[in-house]
Amino acid sequence: MRICLFDWNQGGHHAEIAKAFVRALHPGADVVLAAPAQTLESVGAVDAELLSLGDARPRPLAAEKGEVGKAALAEQELDLIADTVRQAQPDHLVLLWGEPVLRWMLRRPPFPVSVSLYIAASRLHYPRVYRTRFTAREWASALFKEANLLRWARRSDAHAFFCIDAAAARRLSRYPGARAIDLGEPPLSYLPEARPPEEKDGCILFGYMDERKGVDRIARALEHDCEGLRLRLYGEPAPEYAGQLAREIDRMRRGGVEVETRLERLPYKEALDALAEARTALLSFGWVPIGSRVLLESAAAMTPVVSSARGAVGHLVRKHGLGLAVDPDDATALREAIRDMAMDPTSPQRYGPALAAYAEGLGERCHRSKIRTALGLPA
Repeated sequence: MRICLFDWNQGGHHAEIAKAFVRALHPGADVVLAAPAQTLESVGAVDAELLSLGDARPRPLAAEKGEVGKAALAEQELDLIADTVRQAQPDHLVLLWGEPVLRWMLRRPPFPVSVSLYIAASRLHYPRVYRTRFTAREWASALFKEANLLRWARRSDAHAFFCIDAAAARRLSRYPGARAIDLGEPPLSYLPEARPPEEKDGCILFGYMDERKGVDRIARALEHDCEGLRLRLYGEPAPEYAGQLAREIDRMRRGGVEVETRLERLPYKEALDALAEARTALLSFGWVPIGSRVLLESAAAMTPVVSSARGAVGHLVRKHGLGLAVDPDDATALREAIRDMAMDPTSPQRYGPALAAYAEGLGERCHRSKIRTALGLPA
């Protein structure tokens, strides 16, 4: 079987997800990995035919009337997918980040090959399962995305959803059409060396820096009474967010926080090594993500977390005892949680057994078996 893995995005964890899929598909499949040149460089030597897509998908730009230019980008990506299918001639296409094009894909005829989607935006179950309150706009968005997922599942080319969120997989599996696979987070390709608790210090926030990180909420929490707190802020800022990020950093420094910055895209190993040096990791506070790869990385690094209490990530933190989950809009509660975790040298020890158990439970064997079974390969 010839399987094409397609992802036009770069940065974040896209290279790690691609590597995990390639590892899972061997032996037994002839794999083509179609990705931006920079992602292919990050992936390194893998057992796959590499197909460069050139530059990565641009970020949507705000239009004059406040709308985002998503439609033109989606049409461009769908053309690129169609060209890749013609060039690679796969039996199966796996879109490793297909949600940005799903709405527009439904307007086009089915592809001439079976298609599976790796999805992370299905959240209609959040109010019931995770007790997450939705605004009217969030309800409308969740219902719209759900309708698109169900429409796609009935297409002739639809094969499977690979879901990060187990609750989303359970819900989607009740509908006709494409199968829903509870895949979870892909296993790590690199394990940082665990540091003794006495060598850990402060807290860390890393990744692509934009409004989704919620640095404004962190800054509001840490703008006073934080003398002696050390924060490492590592990652490339979005161009339109750089000015605000600089203001939030100044705000935290005025509160006594020692902020160390590396505002660039870090090599993956360096980022995880830095994670292992911290007493606690700060997750995203500006949005409600479906999953958090940093949560798995933190567990592997034996570094407990402070997260938002909302959504699936907060649920996982509470369920598995991986740190503290707080209301990101409660500045006092967020400040106390960060101070407690980052300034107490015993915090890595307190959460150590739970972190180790969580990291071990998301091993490669189970992930590999689910992918291979879903795509008709021997487990």
